[in-house]
Amino acid sequence: MNDFTIINSAKKTPLEVDEEICYRSKSAGDATHKIEEVCKENPDTHVIVYGGDGSVYESVNAIMNANAGEFAELTVVPFGTGNDFVKSLPKEPGIRKKIDLIKFNDKYSANIINIGFDCDVVRVTEKLKKMKLVRGSIAYAIGVVATVFHKLGKKFDIEFTLEDGSVEHEKGEYLLCVIANGRYYGGGFCCAPNAELDDGIIDVMLVRKISRLRFAKFIGGYKKGLHILPDGSINPKYKSILIYKRCKALKLDNVMQLCADGEIIDCTDAEISVAHNAITIVT
Repeated sequence: MNDFTIINSAKKTPLEVDEEICYRSKSAGDATHKIEEVCKENPDTHVIVYGGDGSVYESVNAIMNANAGEFAELTVVPFGTGNDFVKSLPKEPGIRKKIDLIKFNDKYSANIINIGFDCDVVRVTEKLKKMKLVRGSIAYAIGVVATVFHKLGKKFDIEFTLEDGSVEHEKGEYLLCVIANGRYYGGGFCCAPNAELDDGIIDVMLVRKISRLRFAKFIGGYKKGLHILPDGSINPKYKSILIYKRCKALKLDNVMQLCADGEIIDCTDAEISVAHNAITIVT
């Protein structure tokens, strides 16, 4: 298996990496193009990416676009600002693990898709980062505070295909929707405490539209993952505002925008499903 090392263009080269044999991405989207090119030429490639969640998003889409999911391996060295995806991976080095991806329309997410409030927070956070005011989880926290003073709530129309194959609908005005493969986003928010990367299931959290005061009471427990109990039931404190479903697939109408692994994507509708055991991760 050939190794291909790629580094986020904005970062300094780590001491352990030979600058002469690694590839430095030049701009957003360049990593996708280069990894896809390499994996098409040789599907049996071990991609080692130094970057954050955006780099993971580019890498998995490149591997899948190259039809190399069955052959390629991916190692993620946390080198970004949030680094949330790796928090759901085994801590031991050298572990090979097949993981699922979330397929949405013609793209893939390795970690989290979020819609509504969280997507708005990411948009604000990216503006803060471009201004070089703050970084990482602090930027996200400021983004949360800034966004909460805007209009809260968006209309969602969602069709869920559950674990047992039954279909349910939810339609109304909601604060946010989280569609999770991994457990963490936003620099450490444990939105899906029971999610597993390889269980063939998408964990979906749908939060009803609530007042700013109630939001302030909710957000601390949500960050810690206290809203879902270990047995998979909803914490009674949050039962009146939270809908939790474990799905094989879902459809969303009138989305406008979604955020996949920290990348904001314009779309009107979204068809979402599990790509089970789609890619191999090496820790």
